[in-house]
Amino acid sequence: MKKQMTDTENKKEEPGYIGHRQRLKARFLADGGKSMPEYELLELLLMYAIPRQDVKPLAKKILQEYYNLANVLVAPSTELVKSKGIGVNVAVLCGLIHICAKKICWENLFNRDVPVLSDKKRLAEYCRASIGYAQEEQLQVIYLDIHGQYIQDNVEQVGTIGAVMISPRDIVSKALDYKASRVIIAHNHPSGSCTPSKADIDMTKQVKEALKTVQIVLEDHIIISPREYYSMKEHLPFMNIN
Repeated sequence: MKKQMTDTENKKEEPGYIGHRQRLKARFLADGGKSMPEYELLELLLMYAIPRQDVKPLAKKILQEYYNLANVLVAPSTELVKSKGIGVNVAVLCGLIHICAKKICWENLFNRDVPVLSDKKRLAEYCRASIGYAQEEQLQVIYLDIHGQYIQDNVEQVGTIGAVMISPRDIVSKALDYKASRVIIAHNHPSGSCTPSKADIDMTKQVKEALKTVQIVLEDHIIISPREYYSMKEHLPFMNIN
């Protein structure tokens, strides 16, 4: 006679990572993830993109490749999918989190009835969310109306690890197209130091003079890194001479 299997024998054993996932979720809910190391936060994120796999080894591998969680989240999706183990779902989820973070910064800065330059810290946070974690230098230009209200912003130039080329003529042309009265430019320093180089200062003077010929004011040039920012308006006298 065929032996009847018990419920315990008949039940498939759950993979070991299932309980681990539940514990990670509980820890996140306890304090919003503040006490969790970056690899566990990334692991928690990967769980939703890769539901049937132990993703702890993958989380650690990705962080070794990108150094920190911020670099992972801002990496281009086309670059992420080239990494072994990262599929389209992971790339899309990371890109979605980055764009949501940028939207939050945008709402905090621009969706208010006050001039953009009234809150330099939030302006720097927005620029950091846009370009601050890029591995090459990028130039962001923010166009404002006569009252200092937001019109448009674009990443106009992408350069190398140590330099970005800026065309004053292109900035003037775009500013006229947008009917802007004021302009803010920002670029990132992948090295982490926000101290402006002589080339940064010379280029800023060129842009300021080019805009001045069409009666548009260069309000500031902000240098961004993942942890700090430098405002030329606050530190260099020539920025306060119209």
